[in-house]
Amino acid sequence: MPPSDDPITRPPPGANARIVALYDYWRRIAPGAGLLPGRQHLDPADIPRLLPNVWLLDVVGTPPRFRTRLIGTALQRAGIPLRPGVFIDDPVPPALREAMLSRLREIPASRQPQWRRGRPYLPHATEVFEIERIYLPLAADGSAVDMLLCLSVLYESTGKEW
Repeated sequence: MPPSDDPITRPPPGANARIVALYDYWRRIAPGAGLLPGRQHLDPADIPRLLPNVWLLDVVGTPPRFRTRLIGTALQRAGIPLRPGVFIDDPVPPALREAMLSRLREIPASRQPQWRRGRPYLPHATEVFEIERIYLPLAADGSAVDMLLCLSVLYESTGKEW
């Protein structure tokens, strides 16, 4: 599948199976038609194979910023420069920061997921040539997005998963 810098709202055909699995799970746990699932609907025991690639972001303030709540072990091993409590835009190079925030801010505004495959915004401690990821909105009240459920798959320059 060719890389894309244009985010889309659902995983396309050929998306990584883990991304599709998390997307399908997110849809299943929605509490009703037109309602978004909240963190309270998410049970890590339902998705144990996905957890190493999962991360959670709190949506904070207006305009929103995104603070890391949890980072999966696969992402930690790859040397992602985040830890719980850090805003995701802090380690992003200034030239890329506004573009990244603009894309992230579309998620709470639209209440829609966002899939992307392309070069990473964040520098990693190891070789990460490309990232395929999905951000899924969560809302404790079913409507106002207060958290993002994320999954990232990391690729080396050879195309092999990290």
